[in-house]
Amino acid sequence: MKLKQICLSILLINSSLLLTGCWDHNELPAYGFVQAVAIDLSEGEEKIDLTTQFIKPSPKIGSAGGAGEDAFVNIETSGDSIFEAIRDITTHLGRKAQWSHTRVILISEDIAKSRNIGEILEFFYRDHEPRMLITLGIMEGKAKDYLDQKPFIENTISQQLKEIEEASHKYSSKAMEVNLLTFGRELKSQTRTAKIPYYHLEESGEAVIAGLAIINNGKMSGAISPLQTEALLTILGDYQFGIIEVPCEVEGETIKETIEVSKVETDMKASVVSGNISAMVKIDMEGDVGELKCTVIDKSEDMHKFNQKVADVVKTNIEETLQHLQKDEVDVIGLGNAIYRKHPKVWKELQKDWPETFSEVTFTVDVKMDINNTGSDLGKPFFE
Repeated sequence: MKLKQICLSILLINSSLLLTGCWDHNELPAYGFVQAVAIDLSEGEEKIDLTTQFIKPSPKIGSAGGAGEDAFVNIETSGDSIFEAIRDITTHLGRKAQWSHTRVILISEDIAKSRNIGEILEFFYRDHEPRMLITLGIMEGKAKDYLDQKPFIENTISQQLKEIEEASHKYSSKAMEVNLLTFGRELKSQTRTAKIPYYHLEESGEAVIAGLAIINNGKMSGAISPLQTEALLTILGDYQFGIIEVPCEVEGETIKETIEVSKVETDMKASVVSGNISAMVKIDMEGDVGELKCTVIDKSEDMHKFNQKVADVVKTNIEETLQHLQKDEVDVIGLGNAIYRKHPKVWKELQKDWPETFSEVTFTVDVKMDINNTGSDLGKPFFE
């Protein structure tokens, strides 16, 4: 019995050695939890202006749109570097910024065009607190203005912007989710091109996504529209759900019929023959009729013609988007990366002049559309 007590005592003593100490811990009141960051150029364009949004840990916060006080507070600092501006937050807030709950990083268009975005985001990649799933956005005008907007449903505008990117990607395919991880991978890829959702403020003050900002060699070189974004996502095989508008005429007036896309499969293959580069983009789509206003589908032949009409609309949009990207010499479709993976030796020869080479690539686009149903038993306009 005595031996058992001795063994138990030794076990308890040894177990206590495994427990962590609290000599270097910080209480929660020592931290301010960051929800969002807006990065702008100072008026003299010499310093970086940082607007950091903190969540208020108060049980009295009212819901968004309610009569309660705001659920957040914005702190403005500036510095020659992001880290300097961050450390100055304590002189305003009285708390150390804690980054593990950050939702979004907003970058103004001005700073995105004049400075290397990878260098601007250096702190967020290197520090241990920020998570790689933080959402990114390029903002028309001042980025800090977006953090002053009132959210519609969410408690903070930062959470709303994050939800906008996710929902716009999933349900309309007019934007795509981009976070620190995906952006970093693209910026360090062979082509050094990337894309980030592009926002603008409407006259009402509402923040909306206006397509994608194109990042070339670290800086914003241009942007593509929401319609072009749909085409890009289709090429990338990242199109989830969305709507295709198909023009038709009634009494000389052009109106739009709609197809709800339910499935997209894309296969892009590059071919390098005697230094000549071509690419085949093959797309298989499925969908359902959303609105019929002109077309009558009474028999299988009618359905075949309508499928082809929808496929032609998609094909035209993709071809025009590819032409736009080739004109700007930006390979955001990852063609160069695909060549690197399949023909690494050939890529070494192509890499130096790839932007110019990409602009001369011959693309062949093949689209097949399969409409599953018309949404009802009627293969014609409902009120006809």
